[in-house]
Amino acid sequence: MLSELREKAAPLMEPVARVFARAGFSPNSLTLIGLLIGSVAALLFAKGEPALAGLTLLICGVFDVIDGAVARVTGRVTAFGEVLDAVIDRYVDFIIFIGIAYGGLAELWRLPSWAWCTLALTGSFMVSYTRARAEAAGSGKLTVGIAERGERLLILAFGAMLGYTHFAVALVAILAHATAIQRLIVTRYRLR
Repeated sequence: MLSELREKAAPLMEPVARVFARAGFSPNSLTLIGLLIGSVAALLFAKGEPALAGLTLLICGVFDVIDGAVARVTGRVTAFGEVLDAVIDRYVDFIIFIGIAYGGLAELWRLPSWAWCTLALTGSFMVSYTRARAEAAGSGKLTVGIAERGERLLILAFGAMLGYTHFAVALVAILAHATAIQRLIVTRYRLR
């Protein structure tokens, strides 16, 4: 859902991307800065600072958008850059949920924090894996889903800032698995 909005908002991101490009930032360096900021968010979750972690996670999400925008405005879109971005996104997802689990911030309905974080992380990875396998099988670009990565980050960030990290993680867990199933259904239809 947000991926469609991101495409429509791309022209609005160009001025910001040009500022980063003029400052000498490459798309890949911005991707790595996003990893660093995501790591800080994970540490804040682990230390029991969810509001600050949520805000930091929003900043991390901005860098996830900016790196691609800089690549487009500078004509530096590369296959490796796309792979690096996808891999770094998975690392950020992983460390965020590890931080939340370590901080014990996701205990809900008699399930421990580690269980909810494992469910959310597994669902998040399956959304990405389903897309990669479907596209490799010839489904075409598969950006469908009720909770792509952008939506999941926003749920976590705002949930944490509002003091509802536990509900946010549970919602991400449910929606991520629903998105993976939705992508499987769409893939089956496309590959007939």
